[in-house]
Amino acid sequence: MSLFVDWIFQGQDWLSSFGYWTLPMYMVIYFLLTLVGMPAIFLYLAAGSMFGFVKGFVVVSFTDTLSTSACYMLGRTIGRPMIRKWIAKRPRFAQLDHAVAIKGWKIVLLTRLSPILPSSLLNYSFSLTRIDFWQYLFFSWLGMLPVIGLYVYLGSVGVNLATGNNNPRQITLTIFGLLLAGVAFVYSARLTKQHLSPTKNSRK
Repeated sequence: MSLFVDWIFQGQDWLSSFGYWTLPMYMVIYFLLTLVGMPAIFLYLAAGSMFGFVKGFVVVSFTDTLSTSACYMLGRTIGRPMIRKWIAKRPRFAQLDHAVAIKGWKIVLLTRLSPILPSSLLNYSFSLTRIDFWQYLFFSWLGMLPVIGLYVYLGSVGVNLATGNNNPRQITLTIFGLLLAGVAFVYSARLTKQHLSPTKNSRK
């Protein structure tokens, strides 16, 4: 935990050195890292710590939508051959196209709510399916809102909790939120596995 807090503080100090450019720099870094497939959870937490919940939530949601669009476009154009080879070696991702053909936007929404499939890699995987771009973009954005909200909130209170600057109400809300998120993630993960199961899809 102390290493994470140190990392947050170091990141804050470095970004703060850009003055008015702190927010744009964060957005550029977020955009580039998600393009190369980095797990976004650390970026969510960092946004909450640096900008607070409301501002961090808006910034992450907006920037994530931009990177989601860019990954889709790259996957449909110059990155298509490489992504196709990568997905062929991973059965769970390979099932997406068949699942989307049956369930459409519901699969996009469901997989965004599930923690078992990395968001950045899903972006490229969906680019190879038959999903319409605007459906993909809207339901990706909608499905990511609760995930982004949870981790940005944890980032906004995490440093205080780790350093002892907290209050009982904040601790209670955080624990309650984690429990609810845990239940929701387990349920969505189970549904995602069912819908992406080769056996289940073959019976549809």
